[in-house]
Amino acid sequence: MRRLREGTGLTGTGLAVALGSIVLLAAGALGGYPTLGGLGATGVAVVLVAAILVRLPARVRVTRTVAPHRVTVGEQVTGWLEVVNAGRLRTGRFEAVDGLTALGGLPASGPATPVDADATPAGRAVSARRRPDRDDHGGGLRIVVPPLSPGGTTRLRYPVPTADRGVLRLGPVRLHRRDPLRLALRTQTLAAPDQVWVRPRAHPVRPLPIGPVLDFEGRLTDRVLRGSMAFAALREYRPGDDPRQIHWRSTARAGELIVQDRVDTTEPSAAVLLDTRATVLDRELFEEAVELTASVVVSTSRSGQAVDLAVLGEDVADLARLGARGPLDRLAAASRTDDGDPAELLAMVARAPAGGGLVVVSGADPGLAPALTGQTRRFGGIVLVQLVADGSAQPAAGALDSAAPPGPAGTSVSVQSGLVVIRADRARTAATAYSGLAGGRR
Repeated sequence: MRRLREGTGLTGTGLAVALGSIVLLAAGALGGYPTLGGLGATGVAVVLVAAILVRLPARVRVTRTVAPHRVTVGEQVTGWLEVVNAGRLRTGRFEAVDGLTALGGLPASGPATPVDADATPAGRAVSARRRPDRDDHGGGLRIVVPPLSPGGTTRLRYPVPTADRGVLRLGPVRLHRRDPLRLALRTQTLAAPDQVWVRPRAHPVRPLPIGPVLDFEGRLTDRVLRGSMAFAALREYRPGDDPRQIHWRSTARAGELIVQDRVDTTEPSAAVLLDTRATVLDRELFEEAVELTASVVVSTSRSGQAVDLAVLGEDVADLARLGARGPLDRLAAASRTDDGDPAELLAMVARAPAGGGLVVVSGADPGLAPALTGQTRRFGGIVLVQLVADGSAQPAAGALDSAAPPGPAGTSVSVQSGLVVIRADRARTAATAYSGLAGGRR
């Protein structure tokens, strides 16, 4: 039926009217009922006129702009649709549909009911969800475009839904022209696609001071540790300085004690791994895991530490094609994988840079903690965060070395063979427990 509608250019209503009219026309002609024949002929004529009306040439130009292109979940993104009537005839009222497709993360969603959009002149933006309308030729963001005089221009503003994390593909923009009786439909594709990155939330987290990786060419900042073998500068002697650092040649020239300022140029680094297995993380818990991963990455980066993010099952080539920039874009595109085998995750742990800190964000996998304990010698510290339905439940007692101080409600913190394990049911509470570890180690 849909192919027939698309082939004829009629809506579902128009196709029903056309078929019904043909039946009446045939019944009137064969049965000798002129009234039925007249009704059938009238119906066929109305459908033909409707089809001709929507086929009349309409020279319309459409430009769509979106800003901003990168936001956090829940932040506002606005689309602008500029429509220009470049023809000689006045256009009728028609509908523009800006396609909306989720390329990564969760499926695109929007408000369940239409909302008014600010427009010049007035337009409407409606639900991003596909409505069960028989005349619907595709889901997306719908904007009603008012009639335009020859040379007239209108600029319509509509909201882009950002309630869910993901990569949103907008467009192409299609204009749907219907006759007043909504019997016929013509669709024109006018504007190219665009893209919006909806990044996960990042909760406040205190970075763990673990895992310096030696880098003798590291950045020199005010926070570097003094007293190592890397020479930085010469300066005046201060009480408490090591006398062995006095530079006697400079002291003789300056007439006062001059010491060599030596600093620790090591650059702390951390590897953060996100488990994406659907067997250990359901849809809701996976979103919590992505938020916590973003929290750890952002806080660690802001502290000046280098961060190496790894996402299980990530398609690097696809991310490059989409134009991903940095770890938050990668997390915006992250999605669950069907593979339940932890072998690849453990292989990622083995490939992580040794000597630094390691944070693994996963779900309810009882075998993961024992597998990670064998890697504790390679890292300055390992933290395993498990997002589970009941975060307050402790792991098996036989695996515990000790229990850490109690965390916030809905969480538990334990130490297993040098591995710190945090179990939580929400990213926010897991972030609080994670920050508690940093506070306890300073």
